[in-house]
Amino acid sequence: MKKRVHLIRRFARLAKCAGIATVLAAGLCLGTGTAAHAAASPLAPLDAATVSQFKLHLLSDNTGAIKAEDSPTSGLAPVALDFLAGKGADGKAGLCFPEPFNPGVDADGYCWNNAVDDSGSNDWDPQGFSVPHTASADGTYSSRRWEATSWHGPDDTESKIRFVDRSSSTPNYEDVLLVTPAADGSVSPLAGNHGDGLVWFGDNLLIANGRSLYVAKVSDLHRDAAEPDGFAYVLPIRYAYNTLSAGDTSCLTLDSPCLNGLSFDREHSALTSNEFYASQADGRIVRWPFDTSTGLPQADSGSDTTVGAAATATAAWVSPVWAMQGVLYAKGTFYISGMCPGSFDTGYRTTPGADTSACVHTATSGTAPSVLTAVPDMTQNIDYDASTDRIRGVSEVGQAGETYPERLVFDFAPTARAITTVRLRNAGTGKCLTPYGSSLNNGADITQWDCNGKSAQNWYWDGSEIRNFQSNRCLTVYGGSTTPGAVATQWTCDGGTAEQWTRVAASGGSELVNGNSKQCLTVYGGSGTNGADATQWTCDTSDPLHSWVGYTP
Repeated sequence: MKKRVHLIRRFARLAKCAGIATVLAAGLCLGTGTAAHAAASPLAPLDAATVSQFKLHLLSDNTGAIKAEDSPTSGLAPVALDFLAGKGADGKAGLCFPEPFNPGVDADGYCWNNAVDDSGSNDWDPQGFSVPHTASADGTYSSRRWEATSWHGPDDTESKIRFVDRSSSTPNYEDVLLVTPAADGSVSPLAGNHGDGLVWFGDNLLIANGRSLYVAKVSDLHRDAAEPDGFAYVLPIRYAYNTLSAGDTSCLTLDSPCLNGLSFDREHSALTSNEFYASQADGRIVRWPFDTSTGLPQADSGSDTTVGAAATATAAWVSPVWAMQGVLYAKGTFYISGMCPGSFDTGYRTTPGADTSACVHTATSGTAPSVLTAVPDMTQNIDYDASTDRIRGVSEVGQAGETYPERLVFDFAPTARAITTVRLRNAGTGKCLTPYGSSLNNGADITQWDCNGKSAQNWYWDGSEIRNFQSNRCLTVYGGSTTPGAVATQWTCDGGTAEQWTRVAASGGSELVNGNSKQCLTVYGGSGTNGADATQWTCDTSDPLHSWVGYTP
């Protein structure tokens, strides 16, 4: 479905809220470029009596029906996941699109390298993400590096798992249709699955869907001769859970938790789920007991595979982060994917609410979250890969036809290198240097604007380069021109002399002298108007319009 319809539908699914939204503070803490914004309220633990009411009920076991798939008349043939390795479509390594990551987290990633998937024009949307986990290690399944993402199709009529072979520098992926098995050995697409979250543990894939949790076994992978809707491979659902004993996928009614994100918490042998509320806070984060020997929610008593068994949550919190899409717990910290505060104006959107930019926040129980880094729009589930000490995730919004960020799978460090940032204020006009429209793109004009605390007004020195903290692109002169009046732009840093600057003491501040043209950065025509271009001109140490003050408010 189209982006707007999708957002409206997701909001409708989660309209019931635990309380009134807490407004995020708009302040920006500059100077280090690490924890840049704190939410107004803490990550608040729920009381034990409330938590004890949160349960995952095992409602069905399809083991018998899955055995029937191996009948000679079923048209299905079992196949090992390794058979798919290297046989699918190639992605493209690297951050394929301009992105707003904190430079201190050293982000990397890949894109699907497919115009349909990158843009979202086929109405298939990625949601969950996981690397393989075991009780003691991360990242590999059957001795090969894999990743997996869960996707839903138009109106959730179909859903799939995308298995990504990461054993080489070029990601290679194959799509597998999620199906419901029948007693006669036939299968049909798993209907109504949004694929909100995903955990890969051992042989099990745990797939969150509103109040439901599905479990499929990778070893149940089958080749389907009928190739339903073009899928050569199918994966049947073996177990189905629900947070209501009667079973109900809707998140519109009642108070049992919704599973709109899912991750594995090794430190507590647990699953972490989160609720998504569009354009508001107060979604709940819930910790569920997990049996690492079975790869299933740990039943309160008896076998984990007994239909009717329940697993009771062990802890829960109410989050002040708006529109949580994914949460993980690692290294003693919660990492929360959700809306950015207002100070992170990355220029993707003008519509308030669910269309705003995304950030990953960090918090511990009882403390206010702070922003670790901005991330691609509508970043979904995130996962921690201890084998590489990286946080990994996937973004949903494709933004077809736009030059701003498109879908990525990405990874970044769980802590950021400290980066000292400044705002560059013109001594003559009192306005701050910023890329026009907070753009992330190469070639964006550098302009002046009222100093307003937006992250795009943060700059930092890297040797003699001046880098924008939000775009991580270098201040330069368009085309390397040496002509007075040539405009300043931002561009990928390449070490060229047009990206080199030196400071020279001058009236009210410092001149910024370009290493290529030997001319000074100023404001075109001495204009005091917001949006006036920064240009280069013959240096004049007595003119305050040629002087800049780097300050940290």
